[in-house]
Amino acid sequence: MDARTYFELTDAIAAATDRGELEALRDRVDDTEMHPMERRVLERVLRSRLDMLRLGEIVVPRPKPERAD
Repeated sequence: MDARTYFELTDAIAAATDRGELEALRDRVDDTEMHPMERRVLERVLRSRLDMLRLGEIVVPRPKPERAD
């Protein structure tokens, strides 16, 4: 794979802000001819980004400090 294409894909995955973008990038990764090691790395990056987006959807309530009065 051309290094420029590899880094463009990596940067695009890191910048993705929703699942639709990630699905389009997954299709692009699937359609691109590359070394098996490159494919494994890009698929790992895709999974990590999807996990990060999922975590961003979770709302964790923060405990409120107790009042001193």
